[in-house]
Amino acid sequence: MNKEIFMAVCDRLKTEVPQLRWIDAEEGQLNSAERPAVAFPCCLIEIAYPSCQTYTGGTQKINAQIQLKVAFEKAGSTHAAAPKLVREHALCRMDTLEKIHRALQWWNGGNLFNPMRRIRCAPEKRADGLKVYNVMYETEFMD
Repeated sequence: MNKEIFMAVCDRLKTEVPQLRWIDAEEGQLNSAERPAVAFPCCLIEIAYPSCQTYTGGTQKINAQIQLKVAFEKAGSTHAAAPKLVREHALCRMDTLEKIHRALQWWNGGNLFNPMRRIRCAPEKRADGLKVYNVMYETEFMD
């Protein structure tokens, strides 16, 4: 795994999305039976190499997937009968997700990798009161 990519993504999110209070490697923090050891909203990062193509001389083209687990504490009602300010506050998580997207979509880490592109964003079903989104970006680089 490439720690430069991990650190570049962390630094980019820290700079471009100040709403995130905790940015870290995904280590199962949200699966704790106790209160998770993070500050909310948080972004937990996991990098995978689902495919690698080897060229002569041992150089590889690596297809990398950067999965972000973005978690929020529940912030209020979102139903249509709730007052507008309550709904806006409860839905500010969508603004944070949009800022993450603007920070990472087509960003190349200063030519560290090919421009990133979002391939998926989906909420998790959870019973613990957290609202969690799994966001996946994809890129390639030579190693």
